[in-house]
Amino acid sequence: MRAVPNVRALLFPRSIAVVGASPRNEDAVATTVRSGVTAWGVHPSRDEVAGLRCYPSFAELPETPEAAFLLVSHVRIEEAFDEAAAAGVRAFVVPGVGAEAGVAAAPTTERLAARARELGAALLGPNCMGTYAPDGPAAWIGRPQGTTAPGHVAVLCQSGSIADAFLSLGGRVGFRCVVSSGAEAVTDAADYLRFFAEDEGTRAVGLFLETVRRPDAFLSALRACAEAGKPVVCLKVGRSEAAARAALTHTGALVGSGRGFSAVLRRYGAIEVEDFHELVETLELLGRRRLPRGRRLAAISESGGECALLADHAEAAGLPFEPLPEDLAARLREEFPNYLAPGNPLDAWAVADETLVYPRSLELLAESGAFDVLLGQADLSQFRDETNDEWCELTLRALGRLAEEHDVFAAMTTVHSADPPRSFQELARELDVPLLRGPRDSLLALAHVIGLRPWRPLPEPARGPDVRDLLDPGHLPEHESALALERYGVRFAPRRRAITPDEAAAAAYELGPPVVVKLDGPAHKSREGGVVLNVESPDAAAAVARRLGGPVLVAKQVEPGAEALVGMTRDPGFGPVLAVGRGGAEVEQLDSVVLSLAPIGLDDAIELVAEAELDDPEDVIARTLVAVAELALAHPEIEAVDVNPLVVSPAGTVAVDALLVVAEPAWRLTGPHDSGSLADERPESEGSW
Repeated sequence: MRAVPNVRALLFPRSIAVVGASPRNEDAVATTVRSGVTAWGVHPSRDEVAGLRCYPSFAELPETPEAAFLLVSHVRIEEAFDEAAAAGVRAFVVPGVGAEAGVAAAPTTERLAARARELGAALLGPNCMGTYAPDGPAAWIGRPQGTTAPGHVAVLCQSGSIADAFLSLGGRVGFRCVVSSGAEAVTDAADYLRFFAEDEGTRAVGLFLETVRRPDAFLSALRACAEAGKPVVCLKVGRSEAAARAALTHTGALVGSGRGFSAVLRRYGAIEVEDFHELVETLELLGRRRLPRGRRLAAISESGGECALLADHAEAAGLPFEPLPEDLAARLREEFPNYLAPGNPLDAWAVADETLVYPRSLELLAESGAFDVLLGQADLSQFRDETNDEWCELTLRALGRLAEEHDVFAAMTTVHSADPPRSFQELARELDVPLLRGPRDSLLALAHVIGLRPWRPLPEPARGPDVRDLLDPGHLPEHESALALERYGVRFAPRRRAITPDEAAAAAYELGPPVVVKLDGPAHKSREGGVVLNVESPDAAAAVARRLGGPVLVAKQVEPGAEALVGMTRDPGFGPVLAVGRGGAEVEQLDSVVLSLAPIGLDDAIELVAEAELDDPEDVIARTLVAVAELALAHPEIEAVDVNPLVVSPAGTVAVDALLVVAEPAWRLTGPHDSGSLADERPESEGSW
């Protein structure tokens, strides 16, 4: 796997040269100067720009800088790069060579990338905003306000505007650094993620991704973060379904490229979010020193409507508010008689003086020991009437104190979209109390963080039996598909292949009624009228075989029951993606399947089945999932697997249909002028998932 050195020098250089420093890019120069990093300008005709001393060339600098910030046009960029490289620089920030370069952008980028790889240099960009550390170095092509809070959350964005949005959050989150990676011509998301996994100053990572250029390296970096106990939160955009195999497998149609990436994140314990606000709220939680230790929630609010809003979103997020214990409700009524029927969330408005009822109610909630998380819901906004500030501040201070005294997780939420007053932001950071905006995103973020679990090492794939004798290219008939899966321990209903009607009659007699007679084909036979149930006699089986007009399978009919799907589709970048969910008539529902990557251990498979809300007596569905994963890993020529349905009944769980899709061998796909292999592998830096 390609290793790109110098990422630390790129993101946290001890010294930096700003090449092309001039009044035209004064904001970028001023940002670098303000960061406090040792910096020099390089410009042939200027002595100083925005407080930065300039030198005519690299040769005249006091020492060799660790990084170079190349603020020159695409016409000058290669010359500037070569001059810095000749001086010994091996880390480059290249914000330009984007749309402003027009048709010259692509060839210029290719030459820069080739030169950087030749040198083993790290290169941020081209076409990026740069990198910014609130309490460290900055090479950024703007002038952030300086309100960005330092902390331990590292963020990588492939979108410059999203990266800039993070730097406009005021005092929220607390960042180790924000990186805008742009075109990632050399150093890509996998490299930055690997660095964050090893960086002592990073405790959590946020990702805004449009593409993953090196899937194997990205998986390795995700795993490194998981092993280091560093949560990763990812928002991926552009999740096209173009890669879905919507041919003959249900699994391929249900998975698609976007859902396959979801399986990648799940496998390595990363949190997937669907919106920027959800990403920010989740990182706000992970940016604090404490994390929630349980899922028992209590909240206090200033409105019955806001209580209901919190409760609705909590239930949707899987964190329902439980009723208050009777003794706690009695204590609340005793101290504040206007609590006629105290609930959870607790509506405290007009119950008593706000400066008393909110802090004291929170104390009683914390002292009860019945809750892991305390939420204070208040209408915090810099535009609200300032007469509310006193009781809101007392509530915030009470949350901070109670978190220390009772080992509960405390946070403040608001329905407002405007920023809280600056003083509240600063106080919340001092008290280590998250300020969360929006009940929906706040509760989703809490559910994400509460759901984090320690990393489970991947199981070593078992060496399963060889089924290559069954794997003819294309869509295998059901009989061969089932034979392959049976060798891996999947239980199927007894069946016989019948070429003639007489053989069908003999099979029905041997299996005993009732039987199912179906066309001996690869897929979707029931839709085509190729499955006949409740065949009660050998003569009837012969008649059905005669009517279907071809070879048939005669199978023992199983008792009716709940139906499940277990499947696999092979993603071109990330390998086997496993799916489990409701089968039969419900299989087309996208929300009916839960996904993961292979390999998978039995414990993880059991959890996956439970998440799919399937009953699984004796863990047969989970064991089938493990078997499908082992089959897929042992035989990379298998592109897809469907076991659909598995019927769960009082008599047991048994598969009644299956389909394997086998890739055409490479020699069949190459043209007459090819050298013999399907294709040379792309370099890891090319291509994308």
